[in-house]
Amino acid sequence: PAEIDSIVLRGLIVLALGGIVGRLVDLERGQARAAGERAAEAERLRDELGRRIDVHEATSRAVRALSSSLDLDVAFAAFVQELRGLLPFDRAAILLVEGSGALVMATAGVAEEQLLEPGTFIPVAGSVLEPVIRGGRTVYREDFSVELYPEEASLLELGVRSRVLVPLQLGPRTIGVLAVLRTEPAAFRSEEVELVTVLGRLVATAVQNLRTHETERASADELRRLSSLRADFVSLVSHELRSPMAAVIGSARTLQQRWRELRPDQREAFLAVIADETTRLSRLVGDVLDTSRIESGTFGYAFSEVDLAEIVRDSAAAAEIGQDEVRLSHVLPTTLPRVRGDAERLRQLIDNLISNAVKYSYSGAEVSVHAQVDDGHVLVRVQDTGPGIALEHQLQIFEKFGRAGGGAKPGTGLGLFLARSFAEAHGGSLTVESRRMRARHSRCGCR
Repeated sequence: PAEIDSIVLRGLIVLALGGIVGRLVDLERGQARAAGERAAEAERLRDELGRRIDVHEATSRAVRALSSSLDLDVAFAAFVQELRGLLPFDRAAILLVEGSGALVMATAGVAEEQLLEPGTFIPVAGSVLEPVIRGGRTVYREDFSVELYPEEASLLELGVRSRVLVPLQLGPRTIGVLAVLRTEPAAFRSEEVELVTVLGRLVATAVQNLRTHETERASADELRRLSSLRADFVSLVSHELRSPMAAVIGSARTLQQRWRELRPDQREAFLAVIADETTRLSRLVGDVLDTSRIESGTFGYAFSEVDLAEIVRDSAAAAEIGQDEVRLSHVLPTTLPRVRGDAERLRQLIDNLISNAVKYSYSGAEVSVHAQVDDGHVLVRVQDTGPGIALEHQLQIFEKFGRAGGGAKPGTGLGLFLARSFAEAHGGSLTVESRRMRARHSRCGCR
């Protein structure tokens, strides 16, 4: 029995030791696994930290690039270069809030010169921009082909399928939108959407600085342009005044010094010169005074029932007097409704259009004046066969002192400015189409 008890005891001891050793081995293995997992987690965290540092540095470079120059083209090109390294894209754009819409500030990538080029105005209401600008939140458009906003149709035709739009915010105010686009549907991962959102918050100040600079530069350019126009105007008016004044003074002195020796027909000729040139002077001074009153808001109109057909006939007839190089014709309907307007200013308006057409017509050419009722308006069209007006000058000719450039004839540049002002005061408009001048008056303005 004693030997048996000893054997049993030794067996129990072996079993106990085996269990302890097993547990120690399991514990060691567990600790090794935990250490491995901790090491793997530490490695993952280091990689994530390194990636975040890289992203932060790349984002900072992109923001610095947009702030590197106050020249929009230079700054945006540098920004795009950094953005490509941070977040590959097929098209990118920055838009600025402007009234009820957004103005495209800059674009890069797919069809950057053909589609929504800088300066394009996009209404916000009903567009994908509405929740971004008015709601101040990021919008991820995964696939245009599934749900299409009207403004996305042209993008879809170019193969663009997805985009992220984020607000550019200064405090609570959204000043613009950063858009990043790709040709594949559902092409942005969640971390990429978050990255564009962060980038939008960071570049807002730089974009605002660029916008302020562009506005100030445009204002400075406009002031320089107006200064140049005023200088040209002073020169033009001086010339326009000098010529008739010289003719009047010369004729008056000749009459004064040689009255008795001049024949009656010679006296009549000198008196006619004085009458014509003083009329020209009166018209020039009148244009300058009218312009001043229009700008100050003190110009007055005497509205009454006016026979516009009679005004057109009288203007065309008066334009034929004293010149025989250009033929004048007018086409009027048998009945033209009377309008409510200032007869003197409407006559001045038509006179200015006809005289301008005659001035720029070639010798032997024809100037035609048409009047008709068109969609509830009375439309007067003066057409000539002169050299035409380049597209870039078609708005300029209606400005104060505006000139059409290259082939401009002598004059103050006030005639068409006054004509447009008179047309608008009568509820109408004045436009130019290629070689055609058109005065259009709405019924309510000229009834």
